[in-house]
Amino acid sequence: MAGTPATGEGGRPAPRDGVKPALRDGGGAASLAIGLVLASSLFYVAGYSLTKVLVETHGLAPLQVTFLRCLMVLAAAGLATGWPAARLTWRRILTPRKAWLQRAAAAALVTTNVLTIVAYSTMPVTIAAALGFLTPLMLTALSGWLLREPVAAGRWAGTLLGFLGMLLIVRPSASPPALGLLAALGAALSYALYQIATRRLRDAALSHDGAIQVAVVGSLVLLVPAFLLWQPVPAPAWGLTVGFVVVQTAGLVCLNAALHRGEASRLAPWQFSGLLWAMGIDLLLFSTLPPALSVLGGGLIVAGGLLAQRRARRPTPSGDPSR
Repeated sequence: MAGTPATGEGGRPAPRDGVKPALRDGGGAASLAIGLVLASSLFYVAGYSLTKVLVETHGLAPLQVTFLRCLMVLAAAGLATGWPAARLTWRRILTPRKAWLQRAAAAALVTTNVLTIVAYSTMPVTIAAALGFLTPLMLTALSGWLLREPVAAGRWAGTLLGFLGMLLIVRPSASPPALGLLAALGAALSYALYQIATRRLRDAALSHDGAIQVAVVGSLVLLVPAFLLWQPVPAPAWGLTVGFVVVQTAGLVCLNAALHRGEASRLAPWQFSGLLWAMGIDLLLFSTLPPALSVLGGGLIVAGGLLAQRRARRPTPSGDPSR
């Protein structure tokens, strides 16, 4: 019947990420989306730090760490199916709404993880990080084409300012090898496509659905490589692995929730904030003062994020002096 809301399982309204339409469309949604992107960046920085310890100190293979993350998330989702308040069923896990798009998004993120591992293993960290931060630029460009978002000049300027700020912080100086360069560019593109797909799924899937589908696809795709590269997991590493899974999954859920609430091109510059969190952690935990150029770069990242939030002025009707 016309005017009747779409319903989901059990006659409930179709899932909209638990967000009221007024919040989704109002100014509060944009502020909440920015906060979620900032939280996501913080979680990712913490997660990557734990990954470094697992690989370099405890000898785990990078693909093994990613596989363990997917397997643990899938196991947690399976346990949640027995908790009625979670409203999660095996049917929802195995046959989600818009399954092809959810699985394509998950495959894009798994591809990002694999290519990022290749990039970081074949070139200096600073070069790999700089190329990885091409994602916001690609996201801004693709948002106008694939999502039909109005990408105003301010959003482009904000993203470019953030990219310049990143270069001041990272300051890459070496020429990357061809394999590492292609892997890093592929990872940046696939991550941008993941975010585009997540934005398109905002009315068909909850924020945690994306994390679960990544776990499903990753567990299947990485099963054989992880088995071939498997290294013994020391007892202390299991605790770190659980911590890594928790913070990385929290980061992914926050990113998905942000893309459900805000336009991808408007949020793109704030993805550079991970560098600010990294500088803050160095300062607080290791008393490492950032160089002046890094501070300037941080200022440019914040300025770029604020600039991208400005709305383009609409043409004012002639004869209306109040506008």
